[in-house]
Amino acid sequence: MKDLTQDYIPELHKDHVEWKKKLAFYDDELRIYTKQLADISAKNTSHDLKVMVEKFQNQFIIQKDEIDRLNHFINVNEDELEKEVISNPVAIEHRKMDDDKTLRERMEIFAPLFEELKSEFQEFARKTF
Repeated sequence: MKDLTQDYIPELHKDHVEWKKKLAFYDDELRIYTKQLADISAKNTSHDLKVMVEKFQNQFIIQKDEIDRLNHFINVNEDELEKEVISNPVAIEHRKMDDDKTLRERMEIFAPLFEELKSEFQEFARKTF
């Protein structure tokens, strides 16, 4: 069952838009890091380095999957907001709807974990070039 609180519809929509922008940015960064990782792998053949490359490949896949899941949940919540506004467009700025705290917490957890992975990868990339 979802852990729910309530917030104003425009605030929920604003959060969804902000989260989608952040996730798009993280997705772009993952594409860049994946390309860099492929370049590193192509230029280095040591077994130890290949182990690290595989570790980062797996982590990038996990992060990409989480970005996709978060985007899906945001879209579901945004669809619910849209249905509410369409069915009753009067005074939407003064009405509240359920805020999925689980999604909010997942977004709050994702960013620092992604930043940690990013730092680890950047350090790895610096050492290998």
